[in-house]
Amino acid sequence: MFAVGGVFGVVFGSVGLLFAAFGITMLVLGARKSAEYRRVLREGQFAEARCLETYVVHRHSTDGPSSSQRRLIVAFRTGDGREARAEVVSRHPYVAGDVVPVRYPPERPERAMAAEPTPGVGAVTCLLGGVMVLFTCVGLLFAAIGFGVAAFMGVS
Repeated sequence: MFAVGGVFGVVFGSVGLLFAAFGITMLVLGARKSAEYRRVLREGQFAEARCLETYVVHRHSTDGPSSSQRRLIVAFRTGDGREARAEVVSRHPYVAGDVVPVRYPPERPERAMAAEPTPGVGAVTCLLGGVMVLFTCVGLLFAAIGFGVAAFMGVS
C-alpha cells in the first residue's frame, strides 16, 4: 500500500517538474525574442524598403475580441548591396509600391522589421512573463508536494 503512494508521489512530482521546465523554457525563449526585437530597433541597420505585397491576418476568438494584423512583403537593398526580402508587421496602411522604413540585423536582413515601435509590446511581454512565472511556481509546488509524499511514504 505504501509503495503505491510513493510511486504516485514520484509521478506527481515528475509532472510538476515538467510543468516547471516548460515554464522556464518559455520564459527564456520570450526573453530572448524580446531582447532581439529591442536590439534590432535600437541598433539595426536602417533601409527604405519597397512594399511588394500587403495582406491582413485575422485572428478570431470565440469568447473574446478578434484581432487583425497587417503584414507586408518588402524588398530592400542592404548596406553592402545585397537584395533582401522580408515579411514585416506594420500598423500603417501601406499599399504595394509604398516606401516602408525598416530596420534589420546586418547578419540576417530577412529578419527585418518596420522601423516603428509596436504599441503594447511591453505590456504583453510582462503579462506573458507573469503567466509563465506563475506556471513555473505551480509546477515547483506540485513537484515539492509529490516528492514530499514519496519521501513520507517511503519512510513509513
